[in-house]
Amino acid sequence: MLCSPFDPSSPSRAARLVCFALCACASLLIATGCGQSESEHKSFHMVPTVESQVIQPGLLRDTVEFGGQLVSEKSVMLKSEVDGILESIEFEEGQHVKKGDVLFELRSGEQVAQLQAAEANLALASSEARRAENLLKLDAAAQALKDRTAAERDVAESRVELARIALSQMQIRAPFDGMMGMRLVSPGEFLTEQVSLVQIDAVDRLQAIFAMSEIALPFARVGIPVNIMVAPYPDEKFPGEVFFVSPTLDTKARRLLVKAWVPNEDHRLAAGLYANIEVEIREQEGALMVPESAVVADQLGTFVWRIDDQDVATRVGIEVGLRKGGVVEVLSGLSAGDRIVTAGTHKVSDGKKVAYAGAPAGDQARLPIEADGEGT
Repeated sequence: MLCSPFDPSSPSRAARLVCFALCACASLLIATGCGQSESEHKSFHMVPTVESQVIQPGLLRDTVEFGGQLVSEKSVMLKSEVDGILESIEFEEGQHVKKGDVLFELRSGEQVAQLQAAEANLALASSEARRAENLLKLDAAAQALKDRTAAERDVAESRVELARIALSQMQIRAPFDGMMGMRLVSPGEFLTEQVSLVQIDAVDRLQAIFAMSEIALPFARVGIPVNIMVAPYPDEKFPGEVFFVSPTLDTKARRLLVKAWVPNEDHRLAAGLYANIEVEIREQEGALMVPESAVVADQLGTFVWRIDDQDVATRVGIEVGLRKGGVVEVLSGLSAGDRIVTAGTHKVSDGKKVAYAGAPAGDQARLPIEADGEGT
């Protein structure tokens, strides 16, 4: 028998209120269960939405980085061969000069006079030698006269050559094509062989000098390509090529000295810059690379979710290789053309269907063709 809060026959007002509250709760529970929508019931079995990608083979370049420095191809601190007073400077600081260009002129009046005197003596000695030769033909002179005058002519020729050399030393010329540095002397100074004049550097191409660890010895060989990265140009790589590999290791540091040419015709790079040298140690065609977000690891190993033509996901164990730049090399477990889950892996179950976010399942998105690898 149901009680009513308004029934006067009920034993007490408190009892009537308790009875009313129990009835109200029972009615609410019944209404809630009956009112659950069909959509809410189906949401429990909703298919997860994921992002996917079709794997395509590409070119893999395996690289390692070493720290090094850029230096000039050639670098010389010029000095005078002889003592003398500096007459003039024939270049501007920072100027690009050619081999043989005159850079400094020393006072040369004395050397010019010595050359003129030597040339006059040579003319006289040559004349005497010809006269003696003619007299010998006429039997008017002895053979000894001819020999003596010929020897005097040879000595005069040598003195002319010495005078020319002395005069040429009054000019200091560029030993190679290069860029002039800051001059260290001024006209009027007395120069000796110990006085530094200016530094000249050949910078049309530079050397990148770096050391590789002994474990990288199998990859150190002449001709391998490198990329040079420097702080002034953080978004650029300058290509180069190894031209020297030391035949021996540094016994203390256990390092192998390596040098690479770096073209620098535009002179954007400067000698002395610290550089990161990226060395290519392996190049592989047809490598399979997947986004790092697609690779999952648990107690059973490393795997990805592969999707078949029926949009059903299957767990596939893989063997990974290089990891770098957000991509992973797959050595085994997948084939070109396989579609895998790249985002939403935590929502996927083995043997269950998935839905696609964005592009339909038939679209084949490609990974970048080239991917750098991380070497040992």
